[in-house]
Amino acid sequence: MLRPMLGLLVAAALAEGGAPKEAVEYEGLCRLAKDLAGKVLLRNATCCLGVVREAAYLCPVRGDGVTFNGTVEQYLVDCDGQMPRSVIIARGSGDVSKALAYVKAANVEFRVKSGGHSQACLSTVKDGVVISLEQMKAIEYYALGSETFISVESGVTASELHADYTENSAVYFPHGLDPWIGMGGHMTGGGFGHLIRKFGFASDFVVGADIVLPSGELVQVFEPEYEERVTGKRSVYNPRDKDLLWAIKGSGHANFGIVTKFYMRTIPRPEYVVLGAYEYAVAKAADLEAYWTAICAFYSEEPGDEAAGVRNLLVWPTVSQGGAGAFSLRFRVYYIPDSNGTAQGALAEATPVVNAFLAKVPLPLVSGGVQAAPQSSQFPDLVDPAFQRTSHTCVARVVTARADVCGNTAWVRQFANYLYAETRLFADRGSTFSSQFNVWGGAAALADPSFERTSVSTRNAFGTVQYCRIPLAPGDRTPLIHGAGGTREFNATVLAAVGGVWYLNAMDPLVTEPEQVYPEPAVLAKLRTVKRAYDPLDVFARPLGVALPSSPFLAGAGGGGSAGGAVGPAAFCALAANLTGTVLLPSATCCGGAAVQSCESDAANAGLSYAVSQQKTGIDCDAFAPSALIVVRTLVDVKAALAFAAAAKLAFRIRSGGQSPACASTCSDCVVITLEAFEGIEYARSQDGATYIGVEPGVTVKRLVRDYLAHADVYFPHGAHPTDGIGGHLAGGGAGMLTRKFGFASDFVVGVEVVLANGKFVKVFDEDHEERVLGYRRAYNAEHQDLLWAVRGNGHASVGVVTKYWLRTVPRPRYAVQGQYVFAGDTPTAIKSFWESVCGYYASGNASRNLVAQPRIDAASRVLAVAVFYFADDNRTAADAWAEAEPVLQDFLSHVSAPLLVESVGPVKNDDQFLSLLTATTPRTRESCTSRVVLRREAACENPAFLEGFAARVYDEMLSPLLFQAFSVTFTPWGSAAADALPAGKSSLAHRAAFGLFEYCRDAFAGERQTLWDAVDSFNATVAADLGAAWSPNYADRTVPDRVNALPFDTTAGELEAIKAKYDPANLIRGPLSVPFPARGW
Repeated sequence: MLRPMLGLLVAAALAEGGAPKEAVEYEGLCRLAKDLAGKVLLRNATCCLGVVREAAYLCPVRGDGVTFNGTVEQYLVDCDGQMPRSVIIARGSGDVSKALAYVKAANVEFRVKSGGHSQACLSTVKDGVVISLEQMKAIEYYALGSETFISVESGVTASELHADYTENSAVYFPHGLDPWIGMGGHMTGGGFGHLIRKFGFASDFVVGADIVLPSGELVQVFEPEYEERVTGKRSVYNPRDKDLLWAIKGSGHANFGIVTKFYMRTIPRPEYVVLGAYEYAVAKAADLEAYWTAICAFYSEEPGDEAAGVRNLLVWPTVSQGGAGAFSLRFRVYYIPDSNGTAQGALAEATPVVNAFLAKVPLPLVSGGVQAAPQSSQFPDLVDPAFQRTSHTCVARVVTARADVCGNTAWVRQFANYLYAETRLFADRGSTFSSQFNVWGGAAALADPSFERTSVSTRNAFGTVQYCRIPLAPGDRTPLIHGAGGTREFNATVLAAVGGVWYLNAMDPLVTEPEQVYPEPAVLAKLRTVKRAYDPLDVFARPLGVALPSSPFLAGAGGGGSAGGAVGPAAFCALAANLTGTVLLPSATCCGGAAVQSCESDAANAGLSYAVSQQKTGIDCDAFAPSALIVVRTLVDVKAALAFAAAAKLAFRIRSGGQSPACASTCSDCVVITLEAFEGIEYARSQDGATYIGVEPGVTVKRLVRDYLAHADVYFPHGAHPTDGIGGHLAGGGAGMLTRKFGFASDFVVGVEVVLANGKFVKVFDEDHEERVLGYRRAYNAEHQDLLWAVRGNGHASVGVVTKYWLRTVPRPRYAVQGQYVFAGDTPTAIKSFWESVCGYYASGNASRNLVAQPRIDAASRVLAVAVFYFADDNRTAADAWAEAEPVLQDFLSHVSAPLLVESVGPVKNDDQFLSLLTATTPRTRESCTSRVVLRREAACENPAFLEGFAARVYDEMLSPLLFQAFSVTFTPWGSAAADALPAGKSSLAHRAAFGLFEYCRDAFAGERQTLWDAVDSFNATVAADLGAAWSPNYADRTVPDRVNALPFDTTAGELEAIKAKYDPANLIRGPLSVPFPARGW
């Protein structure tokens, strides 16, 4: 686990005055090295041992021989002037996560390297930091029945992979021929190789990956049909992560995260293959034209229409200068036969196909032939220790259409004349050149023609034209690139005339625009969507990254400030243009695209307007008028909204349902980030049969009930207000009718998905439930257990934005007992006696945890009532439930001395009990309430000042002709399971051992809200104050000034402050009832 102090150490090192910048950075890097399984290599032949810089002779520690000079020598000649200041050698995903944390905290430019073979030098950065995966070389095989899968870490080279499966397995997958290329860059770039025509790109064989996201989180993502076949278990399928897997299969160098491991399907290695080479005599430039025409003639069919055997043949034509003016025109043959059990069968299949190609070439054959060879010989370059490509400099173009090179006579002639002239000039240059054409088509195009499984946007291309320069002796390599006949000149003349696009893994360093690399607009658009989802802050910024369109969020912001009013509509609408959701503005306006328009014309909002959304916050909050409501619909939206608020220095609030009497989910002249459109619900069943529910915070109680009545036989205890949002309900603890029997709703939370204040997305689960929900266990989960503790009951968003809760469930009972008893009572004495009677029951030792007897005094009917809910253990039939409940109810009635007027209690189908929530018509937003958590029973039951004042006040209001429709006083007992549902240390819900909740509500006629508020405030200041109780985060009213006054009983404040400092050190997420931040006065 990354040490919590690492960021502070880095910051301190960077802020240190007087020391040279390089020395300061080295200090931070060496402190990082102490936390790594790998190490840190520094320029000037030094490295880190512990937290001390040591001399060069000490650098190859642990016997690995890895030095700074050794690792940078793996780069191509093109990158001579792009040397980093330091290299972080990672030896696992944990190291990668720590390295990312360092470069972000230190704000240094960085790149990621596996093998280092990037013509555009995208795996290095001048004077920056390189995170190198070169020592991550694990290869594993998974044999499952007739299938074998391979997992390959990103630092494995093609040569090492070939040696391993040749020795250990009878399977392989298609990959490149360069022995030093690292699998990380090779796979993410698509994975071109000599088997491409028969089998497709290497990335077509990727079925899963381990990826460290920009946040530092490690995710494991699989194609859904392969996950269980590879790992033996099935996690909750996440379509969002499917897009991430799609993106890393062919989009190029790290754009969305760092892939540390690939999981590959395989194919059987053939027993025999056919290899060969042919060389032709060339006398004039026209001979090269003829040769090129022959290639085009042979590869004339469209993919899928090839003649028999043509897809199995790859002809790799090469034109090169061999020194002393000699000219070589040859092609290598790779034929992968379908009949490969014997050498004779392989050769018999290949020979007519090869001869058909030879017949197309109208030039004198100097030498050549083919032979059948054991499959282990099909990669000759991979076992040649003398092959060292790092001295080459190459450029390559993807020829998108066959007509660009085969039907383009002018270009073919230019190409032939250039190469022919070069061979006459190169004799005295101390270098050679070569030009190759790699034919694609075949399976390369057919494996994924609609780009649904991979992001290889060039797969439908005809092939690639490549031009390389190779030095003959050590010395200045600059002319190879910039001199006459160098790659720049060839690029600007011959290749420019081809058109097409650049090949991701062999592009010129001068390429700057993504459109020059990704020819399919739909692919590039989807890549940008994935980029917004996983790297909205562009941590992996680089010259050819999948750049997000420029988003002038703060154009016209007027200097920012703490109030939302300082940011104009144009800035909000620029943000809206980059959201899946939208931004709602006052005065019936909203953002359509990047323009301010009338909301009524915005079909995308499905009728949602500023006024409609604001009504959800309740009558108490009418006086608050946010500058904007940012409606988020995706994780990307949440991250973008947080980044926008931070950049504009806006105060903001987080809202799910909006029902906060304290108005903690709204504000004036600030911004509300509303999760009301986060309405996903999903179910996961573990291998042992347990059912879990994943609920997004915008789901209302009403929607949740409708969903589980339709799809599941389970539920979890929650509140009974239909319009309550689950996000705020669970964050505040989640009290309800089932609290006495099962505990609070937050006790059922086993995992959460959270966007932290810095934009980092984390999933954290209880260790006992993680594998049962996801299907696998993650090593990094432990470091966020404090976050899970904090969100279980701490109240309004203080440390992050929870975007999903995972909850364990209990079986839904078939029958319950519910109803109402009505008692006579029309004097203050009767009211006091009634209240004491209910208290007496809960003071007895016989009070059942299955019974909730909720006293309610209602002005509408001027009666004393008790709503009863009995949740029977034996609930198979109505008779069973009633038989269990009846003696408990009789015991309760024996404690009440008031005359019983009406009894309407009986068994009901449990589903009918929940259906009442679906048909509720009274909107809770018309109520104004004040609630107190009664910490001790004596405060409400044996407190003369409270009992007498309460009875007198209730009686007066029952008789007074106030301008109110109704008022009610309710008490909900807790205790029992509420107090002991979770082990100590699992929840931050400070009031779980309280006696219950006392609530006073008034329901207003339109236009009388100020009078309503005055009455509630008066009751609060007199009667409720006599309780000597306290508020909870979800029940504090708008008169509560801060959290200290709301939760005087809170013994968790110290722990919450430490967690706040860990996850939100800038105090970005704050409000009147958020966790107080030390020395900030919140």
